[in-house]
Amino acid sequence: MNRVIVLLLMGLAAGVSLAESVNVNVRILANDAKFVGTSMGGARVVITDIESGAVLASGVTEGATGDTRLIMREPRHRGASIVTDGAAVFSASIDISRPTRVRVEASGPLGFPDSMAQVSATHWLIPGHDIVDGWTMTLPGFVLELIDVPQRFANGDPIPVHVKLVMMCGCPTKPGGLWDSDQYTIRGQLWSGDTLVSGVDLKYTGKTSHYRAVITAQGSGALELLVYAVDTSTGNTAVVKAPLLLDE
Repeated sequence: MNRVIVLLLMGLAAGVSLAESVNVNVRILANDAKFVGTSMGGARVVITDIESGAVLASGVTEGATGDTRLIMREPRHRGASIVTDGAAVFSASIDISRPTRVRVEASGPLGFPDSMAQVSATHWLIPGHDIVDGWTMTLPGFVLELIDVPQRFANGDPIPVHVKLVMMCGCPTKPGGLWDSDQYTIRGQLWSGDTLVSGVDLKYTGKTSHYRAVITAQGSGALELLVYAVDTSTGNTAVVKAPLLLDE
């Protein structure tokens, strides 16, 4: 009888797969810029088991934007890392017992909800094999903020349009700079429902990342101020909106 019990226990043990921890680093790189980290509120990362739907890990990238010279200026050779100490990262230790296909989703920057973007990718996790240098995902877009927008005007009034435009990592823009706003179109528009009332290009104010124009109030009632920025060379875009009320 004892021999039978021992054999049964051995069989059960043979059928049990022991989980192993896989250490994973996920970094979020702003398109045409640097890492999205603490200064912008970070990016939220969620790692999900595709087969079961279970969330295996989640958290927010923390750290600095990284080395400008290494990321933006130096020629990049195959296999060369752009990661330096302190660069923003989300790190997780995930226990799995067999190769597991996961979906990695990232959204951010969390500090600027109106400009948030989301990206996702699928990967395999393999027990016993850490993702050392990390999975790097590229987050497209700009962070575009409206500055001090009054909400009520009369017909014919000048409406000041003032925005701050930075990369998703918070890196600054200006004409002729490393992030050269001479390549961008930054335009303000006034909309009445689905009708475009007027539009104007915003110009650099002389203060890094700040752009301004004046658009004339036209019409009456509820209108919408919309400002967009686009860089056709990289595909980065952003839109910000604000309601306006024109008195009769």
